[in-house]
Amino acid sequence: MGTKIVLTAALLSLATPAFAADIIAPAPVKAPVAAQIFSWTGFYIGAHGGGAWSKWTGIDPADPTATWSSVTASGGVVGGQIGGNYQISNVVLGLEGTGAWSSVTLSSNSPFGGGAGFIFSLKNDYIATVTGRFGVAFDRVLLYAKGGAAFTRDKYYVNNGLAGALAGSASGSFNRTGWLAGGGVEWMFMPNWSVRAEYNYMSFGAITEQPVTTGNLVATPANVKLNIQTGTVGVNYHF
Repeated sequence: MGTKIVLTAALLSLATPAFAADIIAPAPVKAPVAAQIFSWTGFYIGAHGGGAWSKWTGIDPADPTATWSSVTASGGVVGGQIGGNYQISNVVLGLEGTGAWSSVTLSSNSPFGGGAGFIFSLKNDYIATVTGRFGVAFDRVLLYAKGGAAFTRDKYYVNNGLAGALAGSASGSFNRTGWLAGGGVEWMFMPNWSVRAEYNYMSFGAITEQPVTTGNLVATPANVKLNIQTGTVGVNYHF
């Protein structure tokens, strides 16, 4: 009897460390949290501003001896944009609409061949675009090209500079539709916020423009082409 008790106690003492090892299991190791992958996918809204340069080229369609004559003007643009992006791997596809007020204005003495006393004012008072974008993303930096439709308006005012019965003036407003090609770079400098720099070239084909005259002034119609270049910087908020 005594021998059995001693053997049982010895066996229990030997088995205890094994049972303890089974009971005290090692704590589970948590897997490392994967870093969140940045994506340009989503919608955005923003504002932009910068400079614009316009070149009008006109000719008198009724004069067979006439040649094209050009004038240029520059000014500022301030506006906004709204759009969306979709990223596939490092390729970013997008669609964007912009609208901007423009101060591009030419004021000079009759650039299309009138008398020296004539005062001629010509401006583009707004610039709007609807474009697609194609870009390549380098994490938070996006290089992109864009192309699509562009819209603007030519506004004329002419005064012959004379008084009394000889006074006369002319004015006109002509909306235009053309095409745009451009590109830029955008940087997501903090969550939801980006800054960008962009250049655009816009071309508007020849249209016939006939200002409305009053008094002692006759304005003949002209075929006028237009090119606009813009350089802007902007900021976007991304949803």
